[in-house]
Amino acid sequence: MQTVLELRSHADQKLFAGEHLHALHAYALLVQLQPNDLEARLRVGDTLLAMGEVQGAAFVYTTLARHAANAGHPLVALIALKILEALEPELGKLLASFAKLYGKDSEKLGRAARLSLADASYSLPPDLRLDTPPPPEQLLPAAAKIAVSLERIAAYPDKLSPIPLFSELPVEAFARVLSALKLVRTRPGDTVLEQGAEGTSFFVLARGTVRVVRTDEKGTPHELAKLHDGAIFGEMALVSAQPRTASVIAQSDCDLFEFDREALAAASSEVATIAVALDKFTRERLIQNVLATSPFFRPLERAQRVDLLRRFKAVDVAPGTTIIREGEPGRGLYLLLSGEADVWKKDGDQKVLLATLKPGDIFGEISLLNDEPTTATVSAGTSSTVLFLEGEVFRKLVGAIDAIREYVESLGDERLMDQRLSLESNDVDELDEDDLVMI
Repeated sequence: MQTVLELRSHADQKLFAGEHLHALHAYALLVQLQPNDLEARLRVGDTLLAMGEVQGAAFVYTTLARHAANAGHPLVALIALKILEALEPELGKLLASFAKLYGKDSEKLGRAARLSLADASYSLPPDLRLDTPPPPEQLLPAAAKIAVSLERIAAYPDKLSPIPLFSELPVEAFARVLSALKLVRTRPGDTVLEQGAEGTSFFVLARGTVRVVRTDEKGTPHELAKLHDGAIFGEMALVSAQPRTASVIAQSDCDLFEFDREALAAASSEVATIAVALDKFTRERLIQNVLATSPFFRPLERAQRVDLLRRFKAVDVAPGTTIIREGEPGRGLYLLLSGEADVWKKDGDQKVLLATLKPGDIFGEISLLNDEPTTATVSAGTSSTVLFLEGEVFRKLVGAIDAIREYVESLGDERLMDQRLSLESNDVDELDEDDLVMI
């Protein structure tokens, strides 16, 4: 008996070698073996469409959309819905039903628990072979029939997991936004976003894997991450049209949803709602990244990290804003959530740039540890978000947890040493006020 993995691999190879009939047969068998394999159902629809069987493909996509949506796989459902909309604009009305299911205040949204399927031990009939597909006149209707069959689906979950960002939107707004989304289908090696290009849209990765790559000043590419199904990237383009800081390249066949400024204009009445949802989503993701990566939180258990984070206050600051002024009493500990901040100090008539802080960096600890005035000025180099912890809470924290106190003391000692070395250097450049605002 052939395994699911063998079927999938062979089918992919056959399909993209142009041998559609072999691929269609493979995917049909895979659906029969694994009834909840949404990928295989999607491939059957794609292959039927490639072979000119538009009506059969539409039937497969429609069944897939309903099945995937009710089974708790909304992004796969949305792929099928957007293909249907492209085939026949009237079918775009199905998006409204999808929005009711996954929009804000839907009674179906909650913590989903997907139920197992019946007949888990099911295997391929011995007389069916991948390398000997039936004639086309038999294969086409047989494959379509298998792909739309839901007979072996046990049940659907009572509750469905919300879609990040989009399920924050009311149903009517959600439906209009879904209509404005563009489905982008890519092959391995295709560039989705290019480093240095203007940021005009964000993407939701519905299926596949992409690589995030940044090229340094010497032209050497560095892979920063791999993103998988459900990832959202490029979202800051809706709040700030900054150049892309990295390229995103498809590693596998991918289906993505793009929301660009044209789409935003088409859904203009939803701009404020989308902006609020994006801001909430982006901030939550930044906070999760800081919790996971900052050495300051490392000694704490997850529950302790979340509890401590609640004690921080978030403040958005504009470029050039002074966050800490040299010589003033320390008020608390700061953590840079997003953006950049410049650390500088006066040396006579000169202003010496000591460091540029990045997201996840903490500052303000030296004056709190030593109970002395602040030793340097910190100003926002770009639009930034800063988390602030009151000095009293900070002192209780370092008094109670040795590992955090040791980390903060070590960091403070290093920074004091760096300050002395910077001031003693003969290569210090004089800076004007304008030089300290990096835009």
